[in-house]
Amino acid sequence: MPIVPATTPQQTQTLAILQQEQLNNFLGPVNGALGGLPVVERTSEYFVVYEGAGGTGPEIIDETAVFITYLVDENGNVSKPSEDYDSLNNLLQNFEVGKSVILRNGVASAINGQIAGDQKVTAIGRQAPLLYSQTGSTAGANVSLLDFDSNLNQSSTPRMEGWLNEGFIQNSNNEYNTVANYNPPFYEPDPSVANFNSASGEYSVISSAIGDTQLIYFKITVGFKIVASGNDSSTKNCSVRILRNGQEVNGWNKEYSFEGTGDTSTSSTHNFESDPLVVGELASFFNSGDPVYTVQLKIDDYSKVRANFLNFIIINQSPTPSNPIVTPNYWANNNGLNTWLTASQDLSLNYENTQNSQNVLDEIEDGFNFSPVITPFIPRPGDRIRFGYNKDNDYTIYEVIEPAGDIDGRLKLKLNTTIPTSVNLNNFVLHRVDSRDPAYIILNVPKSQLVSNSNQFKGVIIPKYPTKKLKNNLDQILLDLKEKEIISNET
Repeated sequence: MPIVPATTPQQTQTLAILQQEQLNNFLGPVNGALGGLPVVERTSEYFVVYEGAGGTGPEIIDETAVFITYLVDENGNVSKPSEDYDSLNNLLQNFEVGKSVILRNGVASAINGQIAGDQKVTAIGRQAPLLYSQTGSTAGANVSLLDFDSNLNQSSTPRMEGWLNEGFIQNSNNEYNTVANYNPPFYEPDPSVANFNSASGEYSVISSAIGDTQLIYFKITVGFKIVASGNDSSTKNCSVRILRNGQEVNGWNKEYSFEGTGDTSTSSTHNFESDPLVVGELASFFNSGDPVYTVQLKIDDYSKVRANFLNFIIINQSPTPSNPIVTPNYWANNNGLNTWLTASQDLSLNYENTQNSQNVLDEIEDGFNFSPVITPFIPRPGDRIRFGYNKDNDYTIYEVIEPAGDIDGRLKLKLNTTIPTSVNLNNFVLHRVDSRDPAYIILNVPKSQLVSNSNQFKGVIIPKYPTKKLKNNLDQILLDLKEKEIISNET
């Protein structure tokens, strides 16, 4: 069973919204007595003042982004969600994804009337692309190279990075053992600088070739699992350390203890990271010859705890080396047999980096308006990925496994449904609507392309089920807002 990384508060909030929408869709009308009773809707005490509307493409097809200016409560109090955290919470709670709202234009016309009336909220916030290869509306409109380095992959320092993985580590009880017999290296350092021996588990540095490297990090990720049966609540102790030429690296002996429950399905991932070795220390280390580093693991009682996998990773951070250029195939999904989408090796190695999207933008067809990518490539639940310019191939991400959180060393995304095998996985856009930046409410109706964002789009968005007080006070609140020139007289 894959290990699920801990979610951030933002991921938790996004999942809650998705789960609520799923629950709403599942419940629908309650069939039974009297031919079916509608589910009771929660009333809302706020409405939104908006000014301006825009299309949501090419990330989201045929929807409309209505720009939020103010949030107003049932007493006529005005706030701006972008500046007030409490107002942001009120906005998200009262205009839930999947719920209907009533949009009222200030001056109705044939052009703006398309978005007026009863509409459904699909998202709240500003669109943010994370990664894309798509350049146009046809199935083959995508680039064959993704770049994460603005210097076009030119490195100023030798590569010392490397990555080894091993699954299910056999380990004798209560003593340190060198982890060996790794799988073939997931990623190898430049052989002129360092090399991995997967059989012995050794990372060997050629000291004369370290060049301008200023910082080196070692990172070890171990996945521990309780295997004891019964109600064993005793403390389980595990340790990991790095050796240099057979001697423990100072300060790099990490211990972990946890209480057992006897539940054999319980598993967790624990990251151990070294302090950086700075260039002065490297110089003194290397004076005595080329060093060899190994990882050792100790489990006090292997009958109760086992190591499901271990990643041994070396990262040099300064100067930052170039990141590998990514070429197709970007993604794989096991021929449509499950809902998991797996990133390629090079794409996984660029996890947490930011795409240099200029080469994609240089080939964008007229009518496409992707913004440059400024958000790091860190997918999270609630994000969406679409393949081709086709609404039928739009998927929601429900679960994320980070590259360091699984033996494969690959980024994995669980989608809401399977992907047909006919879909071109190399033509994609991965994006999110960031609710922390509540620039607009997105509605499931296309905006007319005959008019740009203009004064023809002004008005209010009212909840379909307002509180009694808001319903009674609405006309007077609107009059007061007009007098204060917060909204136009036409609204």
